[in-house]
Amino acid sequence: MRKVKVKRLATNSAEITPETIEDMLFLRLYISKEDLVSAKTIRTIKFEKDFSRHAEKERKTVILTIRVDEICFENAFDTLKISGFIEGTSDEHVHKGTRHSLEISLYTRFLLIKEGSQIDFERLEQKMIKENLILVALDSQVAGVGEIKGSQIKYVAEVYSDYQGKLYDIKHEWIKAYYKQIFEIITSLTQGNKIVIFGPGPFKLGFKNFLENSNISKKVQIIIVEGVEYGGFDGIRQAINSEMFSKIFKENFFSKARVIMENVLSSLYKGDGLSLLSIEKIEKAALIGACESLLIVKDFLSKNKIEEDKIVDIFSNILRHRGTIYFLDDNTNVGIQLNMLGGIAAFLRYRVE
Repeated sequence: MRKVKVKRLATNSAEITPETIEDMLFLRLYISKEDLVSAKTIRTIKFEKDFSRHAEKERKTVILTIRVDEICFENAFDTLKISGFIEGTSDEHVHKGTRHSLEISLYTRFLLIKEGSQIDFERLEQKMIKENLILVALDSQVAGVGEIKGSQIKYVAEVYSDYQGKLYDIKHEWIKAYYKQIFEIITSLTQGNKIVIFGPGPFKLGFKNFLENSNISKKVQIIIVEGVEYGGFDGIRQAINSEMFSKIFKENFFSKARVIMENVLSSLYKGDGLSLLSIEKIEKAALIGACESLLIVKDFLSKNKIEEDKIVDIFSNILRHRGTIYFLDDNTNVGIQLNMLGGIAAFLRYRVE
């Protein structure tokens, strides 16, 4: 179920597939000017056609290699815009030496080449490989499948059963078909080293047994979590906000983000000065290494008129002083709370005057 996010090609080249916003931040800081980046892109190509007065236009998918001149986030933290001059192309109609921009989004596979230096693979792999959880919340009516990657949660799909109630004759074939639909969605996901199952009644136990008798059981750890009353996406939402989930997965990135938000709110209530909500104050605290953690909504850039370089400098200083940054979605309780605070919050190691 796990695909390699960083594939070594040579000492100075790698094939990379970012899967979290934390990955995108690391790449934003790691890719430098004069690096070569190669990826697929859509280009409108003009070419002359016989017996036609005007040049024809065609949108084609081509592979371009550009020498990086500029790199920035594209309105949100989940997309990078890399600009530079074309040094290689898979299509003869695209001319080398012209300027182009590549968009690198989540799950975009691209090639990075650092000319004249080696890629720090140990650092690259350490930063980009994190524990990912596949979540399944099911009852007799509906099953929800989700993923936690980094500090973000993705609601993947809901599967509805044909269960008709107490008068319905539950047969082994029916339940097996229900489990099989859920299983097919799980196996289509790109990553997951743990499958966490929630929900009321015997269905979650039955699905656990189904997984243990499949070929997936040798690749992942299967975990049951009690205390969730619903199936579907509602069950997943209930689960990730439950005390039991935080207790079992206290080292998970998502659970840590929730704890930090609780610390921020507690600090604001006590007025002890350990929480900051102002960009200017956070910038100063980050510079001197006072920021232990930063919470920020992933669409902060598009919602606020703030220079990207200022935000990137804050990120860089926090990471340089071994702090942690958590990007949050507004489809979670933590993300909703953070939006109400303005979309950004820092929790400090010590009070800054």
